[in-house]
Amino acid sequence: MRIQIVMSLVGRLLYIFGIFTLVPFIYGVVFETAYWSFLITTGISFGLGGLLSYYGHESQSFSLRDGFLVVSATWILTVILGSLPFLLSGILTNVFDALFEATSGITATGATIINSVDDLPKTFVLWRGLMHWIGGMGIIVLILSFLKNLGADAAHMFNAEASVPKPGVVMPRIQSMATKLWRLYVAFTAICFVMLWVGGIEPFDALNYAFSIIATGGFAPTSAGTFIYEPSNYICFVFIFFMILAGGNFAVYYNVLQKGVRVLIDDFETRMYWLVIFIGISIIAISLALQSNINDPIQIFRDASFNLVSIQTGSGFAVSDYDLWPAAAQMMLFISSFFGGCSGSTTGGVKIIRLIILIKSSIIYLRKSIHPEMVQVVRINGKPMPTKWIQMAQQFLFLYLMIYVISVFLMTCSGMSTYDAMQIITAFLSNVGIGFGGFGPTDTFNSMSDGAKCVAIADMLLGRLELFTILVMLHPQFWEGYFIKKQSTKRYRIL
Repeated sequence: MRIQIVMSLVGRLLYIFGIFTLVPFIYGVVFETAYWSFLITTGISFGLGGLLSYYGHESQSFSLRDGFLVVSATWILTVILGSLPFLLSGILTNVFDALFEATSGITATGATIINSVDDLPKTFVLWRGLMHWIGGMGIIVLILSFLKNLGADAAHMFNAEASVPKPGVVMPRIQSMATKLWRLYVAFTAICFVMLWVGGIEPFDALNYAFSIIATGGFAPTSAGTFIYEPSNYICFVFIFFMILAGGNFAVYYNVLQKGVRVLIDDFETRMYWLVIFIGISIIAISLALQSNINDPIQIFRDASFNLVSIQTGSGFAVSDYDLWPAAAQMMLFISSFFGGCSGSTTGGVKIIRLIILIKSSIIYLRKSIHPEMVQVVRINGKPMPTKWIQMAQQFLFLYLMIYVISVFLMTCSGMSTYDAMQIITAFLSNVGIGFGGFGPTDTFNSMSDGAKCVAIADMLLGRLELFTILVMLHPQFWEGYFIKKQSTKRYRIL
């Protein structure tokens, strides 16, 4: 049965996830106390992985449909496994709370239901940061850097995890690319950690912030979050720099190391990403200068830059309470939460490449309305975009809006106001993690009902996996042939 190929792959992926769950256990044994819930989770990961591998069937031939199923199953199982340490230790007793926290961690959303992070054992603070880091670059990209014998069809898993167009990525070399991306990911995390440490942040906190920043997550090792670093311009600008860096295309960064910084400047998506950030910061800064009581130009620029970059990249940090800002500045933050970063980044949202495709295709459509016989194609970096990528961008926007409307409706059914429902669904579906009002930068999501948390969990997964990966499995034809045994191809001679 074809499902056995998927089972074998998912089993191997769970082995690697199980190894990561040993990290907080070892930390607890050395620095705090042994939390056996992590060791039990490791055992369950290995056991389930072994069971799937035993009944599975190894193959180097995968289809894109297999990729969708492997990616979806892996993410769902890692969310469940990631919630077990909270439940088994008694840190969280509500199943929905544990699943919400694990989903928010692994999808790098950064929304939390924990009212006081300061009361958490440091082992669990480390686990929250590590979940961000594991899911930031993408679990499948991580796994592809470990598993070397999957063949060229492994590209289907890479495509399934993120349906965003990836100009310039050579699919047959995708496993090699995955390894290079993770090396760069580790290097950025290490540099960020050192710079935060040099700035006076304690090593443990600096490491957890580095995990969250590079993953554009939002979990902080303290309840005060990043508000306590408001007096330090150095730390704030380190945050801003690395959040912008994490929102860029890691594949482009690797090419910069090979060919020089000109590659970064020539990349159209990167330039548009910088331009969108610059425009957003300018609008907020002008609004604060004209309509707030802040008189220090450096503080205005710092606060505008920090909060805008944090929300656009889905990092979910805040250095000032933007709920007190003028309406125009708040509206700019809300709009930016839809944008996200570049393709090949750790951000959520619509992504800059899709916005570029939609804007350019709309302009061409308007031109063709005037000149019906005109032939023109969408080009990115001088190369024509395939029609399927344009269709993917259009379908993504339609599905995004449809899911957004349905999710808002379901949230209002749980008793939430329309205003709260709209802004927190934006936070979940775009993997931003913070909203406005009662769910702003100084609040948690603990007050939501269990039903609302289920909607949030679904939206966080859908947003992180670019919608298509999970939604495609709802089509009945997706499952055709998965549970049917292959007919024997042996032939017998009749004597």
